[in-house]
Amino acid sequence: MADDDRDQDKAFDLKSGATDSGAVSDYYDDWAKSYDETLKSWNYTAPMDAADLIAGHLRPGARILDVGCGTGLFSIAMRMAGDFRIHGIDISEESLKLAEENGAYQRLMGVDLQDVPLPIKDNSMDAAASVGVLTYIEDSAALLRDLCRIVKSGGVITFTQRTDRWEQLEFGKTVEVIEQEGLWTILEITDPKDYLPGNADFGEDIRVIHTLCRVN
Repeated sequence: MADDDRDQDKAFDLKSGATDSGAVSDYYDDWAKSYDETLKSWNYTAPMDAADLIAGHLRPGARILDVGCGTGLFSIAMRMAGDFRIHGIDISEESLKLAEENGAYQRLMGVDLQDVPLPIKDNSMDAAASVGVLTYIEDSAALLRDLCRIVKSGGVITFTQRTDRWEQLEFGKTVEVIEQEGLWTILEITDPKDYLPGNADFGEDIRVIHTLCRVN
């Protein structure tokens, strides 16, 4: 299969957003070695945008949970933004091996994000970030509520959601309901930003919204 054909298959799978944990794990294990290079060719900037959004709300040395860390693109962006202690969790073991090589994580752990509560202690983190992940989570509200358990009061959580999913799932209501439950205060919901502008299957049709909340 030609490289371009493989990229098209990846784009199709990315666009469909499967929530079967085994399929997601296998898919990202297979893609791990070429993941960073492919995302760069698609002009993927969501990790950098997320780091820009959250870094100003953190003190040096803050403990951050990178939820669905993959090969570590968000940690690299955060390393450029400041001195933070980052812990990463992901379902793809091959991606975690590459994330370990970049040296930005204090700890990495294989975790199925569908299975909540996550194996992380209450109030053990100053912040959490989940970038490009919620497409693959069946009950994203349950995961986000669990992050409110993990992050200390006054800490911050940032996450992304694709614009197509935001509309289909009425995701804005989910964010607001969690605020109404008293778990967090919404600090910012960005205008749609570019997601994978270099990928013809996404282009301008599917963009990404970043949300930042403070844990109550």
